[in-house]
Amino acid sequence: MSIQVHIKKGFYRGIPVTGTFALVKPWAEGARGGFITIRNPNPEHGHPPVQRITCEQGDFELKGADGEKLADHIVIDTGDTGKMEVGTNYEAAFVQAETEEEAMDRIEETFLMLDKITDACARNVIRGLVVSGPPGIGKSFGVEKQLTAANMFRTLAGKDPKFEVVSGGVSSIGLYQKLYYNRTPEQVLVFDDCDGVLFDEECLNLLKAALNSGDKRRICWNKESRTLAVEDIPEVFDFEGSIIFLSNVDFERTIAKGSRIAAHLEAIMSRCHYLDLEIGSMRDKLLRIKQIVRDGMLTPYNFTKKQEKDVLDFVTDNAEYLREVSLRMVKKIADFVKADPKDWMEMAEATCLQREAKFKRLLAKRAEAAKRGIVTRDV
Repeated sequence: MSIQVHIKKGFYRGIPVTGTFALVKPWAEGARGGFITIRNPNPEHGHPPVQRITCEQGDFELKGADGEKLADHIVIDTGDTGKMEVGTNYEAAFVQAETEEEAMDRIEETFLMLDKITDACARNVIRGLVVSGPPGIGKSFGVEKQLTAANMFRTLAGKDPKFEVVSGGVSSIGLYQKLYYNRTPEQVLVFDDCDGVLFDEECLNLLKAALNSGDKRRICWNKESRTLAVEDIPEVFDFEGSIIFLSNVDFERTIAKGSRIAAHLEAIMSRCHYLDLEIGSMRDKLLRIKQIVRDGMLTPYNFTKKQEKDVLDFVTDNAEYLREVSLRMVKKIADFVKADPKDWMEMAEATCLQREAKFKRLLAKRAEAAKRGIVTRDV
């Protein structure tokens, strides 16, 4: 059975690829994202006919020799190489069938679930939570908002809140100290942007001990330490607090790839609750941005409906060239609109887009000027 793949949006060595090709290997997850292997009948000079095309799962569909779309699950008999199975991708099938509004509601429900679980951590009902999702989508904002609300009465009484957020790099001895100072049942320790911990053997072992699902979580430091002695921290203590670990690492995919830390990630997932925010593609990120803007993110700016739409359109139209597709980037662009409602786009292009986009725009400007018989000095 011959099988074809129709690629709606893909890239080969940075060059856009669209069209229908013979399938060589089904879609797979690589170190730099997903790809599908095709046979190009007319490769450019110097390029092999068998090519890996970088693409998202929703950017292609499989077809038979007659051009008809194939079922979600098929087995291809390749003759000399045996059988190749293309399994059902339930996520892709579901996502392709939902509208943008439905997708935004689905994403919102996932973040509402994060709010509920965070509140349970604040009450020490849930003692360990790992949240996985790309940067800049509101993980830390939502968690800190819930923990602040849970500590409202303490704050009103002039007391320190019973949670601490640790960001950036942390050493194993530093992690031990943080666990000790947040060891009581009513305390929550949040690790945000601390993925380096996952690649340090000592830190991983401490984290696994703190996330242990048993009744007693005993933390030990079995090495001599002047730091602990100076701060009068014991070498053994029981940890009774809660931990929320906010990570940019997709634990499930990292484990599936057989990474060197796969066994450690599996151990962490077995010890605590794991919440995947389900935002893996560019479409997901853009829909998350639209959902947050829809729910009032830009309200403090007092924008008109057109200005809000202009901000969203700029992000959507330039997603491929933005330095980062995130809520932080939306705020940066909104700041420019507020600062200069007339000429904000030039400032946004200069600071928010990659260099390639700038020169692409200048070339387009030169071409347009040439059509009108005008000489430009922009390039």
